[in-house]
Amino acid sequence: MRKVVLFKSASEEYSKAFSEHDYESIFVEPLHFEIVNAQQLSTQLLRRDYDGLVLTSPRAVEALAQCWDPTKFAIWSTRRVYTIGEACCKKIKLQLGLDALGMTAGNSENLGKMIIAENSATSKLLFPSGNLSLETLPTMLQAKGMIVDTLTVYETKENEHLRADLMELNSSEKNPCCMVFFSPSGCEYIHRQLQTFSNKLYHLPHFAIGNTTAHKIENLGMEVAGVATRPKADSLVESVETFFSGKATI
Repeated sequence: MRKVVLFKSASEEYSKAFSEHDYESIFVEPLHFEIVNAQQLSTQLLRRDYDGLVLTSPRAVEALAQCWDPTKFAIWSTRRVYTIGEACCKKIKLQLGLDALGMTAGNSENLGKMIIAENSATSKLLFPSGNLSLETLPTMLQAKGMIVDTLTVYETKENEHLRADLMELNSSEKNPCCMVFFSPSGCEYIHRQLQTFSNKLYHLPHFAIGNTTAHKIENLGMEVAGVATRPKADSLVESVETFFSGKATI
C-alpha cells in the first residue's frame, strides 16, 4: 500500500478517502494556532451596522466559537454569512448555528464574485481572519466600494515539533510516495525545515489542496505535481491518482 503524507491535523475524512484507493495516510501537523483579540471580536459582533460576516477558514470559525453566545449575537441569524467550502459551512452550522453561503465557491476569488453579486456597493462586512491571511478577498470587495473590517482573531505559528516529526518520518521505513500541502504558511515552514537536514522527502511529488497553496510551492522553487480541483478529500485523491496513473503508463 502506498503511503501519502498529509500536512494537516488528523482527519477521518481524508484517511478514509485515501484508504479507499489503497493509500495509507500519514498526518503531520506543521502549524500551531493561537486565538487572539477575543474581546475585540465580541465587541464588533455586537455592532448592528454590518451587512454580513466573512469566515474563510476553520480557525476563524473556532475563534468565534470561543466567544459565541447565540442569544447575545442573535442579529447574525438575519445577516449573510460567507465562507469557502463544504467543511467550513458545516463547521459554522455546528459551532455557531448559522447557515453559511459559499459551499461551492472553491476559492477567495469565486467567493468575492458571489459577495459582490449579492450585496450593494455600500455594504459593510466583518472579516475575522488570521495574521497570515492574504488580502485577495478584502481588496476585491473594497475595489467595489464595500467596507471590509478585517480583524486578526488567530495567529499562525510553526509547530514546535515540526522538525522532529519530519526527521522521524525521513528516518522511518514508511517511505511515502508523495506529500500534500494544505496552506501557504505550512509550505513555508516545511520547506524551511527540510533545508536543515539531509532527507529524501524534499524530492517527493508535491500536491496542493488549492491554487494559492500551489503558487506558494512554486514560489519556493519546487514543482507542483497536482492541484485538487476542489478543496475536498475526493478531489485531492483524484489529483494524486491522476499523477501516478500517468507515471505508470510512461
